[in-house]
Amino acid sequence: MSDNWYSNKNMKTDVFWKDEESISSPLYVPMQCLEVTDVHIKQINVDVIVEERVDLFVNNVHITTFFASPKELKELAVGFLVCEGFIDSDTIIESIVIEDHKIYCRIDVGSQELDSLTHIERCGTTSYRKDKVKIIDSDAQFHKDTIIDVVEQLKDKGKTWRRTGGAHTSFVCDREGNILTACEDVGRACAVDKTVGKAILNRIDLTDCALITTGRLASTMVSKAINAGFPLMASKGATVRESVELARKSGITLLAFVRRPNMYIYSGEQRVLLD
Repeated sequence: MSDNWYSNKNMKTDVFWKDEESISSPLYVPMQCLEVTDVHIKQINVDVIVEERVDLFVNNVHITTFFASPKELKELAVGFLVCEGFIDSDTIIESIVIEDHKIYCRIDVGSQELDSLTHIERCGTTSYRKDKVKIIDSDAQFHKDTIIDVVEQLKDKGKTWRRTGGAHTSFVCDREGNILTACEDVGRACAVDKTVGKAILNRIDLTDCALITTGRLASTMVSKAINAGFPLMASKGATVRESVELARKSGITLLAFVRRPNMYIYSGEQRVLLD
């Protein structure tokens, strides 16, 4: 057993941590620090999460800079472009090359993406948004217990979070609560982008799924779910006024403070089965 205070504090069983002890990860590195408590002062080794700068280029134009965990960068690029409304989930991406902390995407400019990609080529910025809020028109329904069960798995499946305390986790799940994709990242936005990108690359129909994530549901987070086409988004954390207004305008179901046995439903309650 390591002297990692955070790991020890959050472990379930000795066997669990013995199983994970030998697993190396690009997401965190061991570092020394001075632990000060009310009973001792000592040097210990702790796992510290890694955050690296990654630049995204689309058709040779610099689009944005991520500060993200150095893993699943292809998924990050695809998810970001869809979640930010630059492209649709069925847009043809001709190639993605990752080299020296840079992601190079080549996208086929079709009629649907002409305006947004022309904006990219002209401005090289992520400020592009469609003039109208995307309307979510889905008859998908999820039982409240299913949502709670999935939210509770965020902690269990968040291996990097358990080791470092510095990661966010996001899931894409189906109506039955099966977790179809899961990703962790130092940033909550990147965690969402990665799990959405992974789902798109696996040809999962997002319009029949829910997006589950850790952290506060800011309007920038909710807009990602709307652009990707999810009918429902949920978090164990709080939301903000602008997110609720955006959710109600678009028709997406927005759930916050999902903590057994409770949840707050701010919009789209018809998609949550309560019996």
